[in-house]
Amino acid sequence: MNASKTANGRSAVGGHRFLKSVVLWAVCHWLLLICLAGIIFADSHIPPKAVNLDSLILGLQRVAAFLALPREFLLWLWPGEATPGWLPAATRILNSLIWGFALAVLRALWRQLTV
Repeated sequence: MNASKTANGRSAVGGHRFLKSVVLWAVCHWLLLICLAGIIFADSHIPPKAVNLDSLILGLQRVAAFLALPREFLLWLWPGEATPGWLPAATRILNSLIWGFALAVLRALWRQLTV
């Protein structure tokens, strides 16, 4: 048996590559959320008499809300009103990992279809 292959016949390197892809996409998702929040914050402080950016701000807010849907769902699952201090950070991390996994799977499928 080849040392680079696992018991199921798949290469262990491919698993590490996929895991790195998931983490990379998760970090990109997290950075996108941070940038969106910064843009929304900066645009909301421009006076409406100077430039009316309300439609842009609302559109960016909808995009940010869509990208945070898994987090909102995870917070909705928590029973009771008292939430522990680690829950918001954990759901933020899980939200980005869920999106990272979804994007990594889509990328892997795209590569299989285009090869």
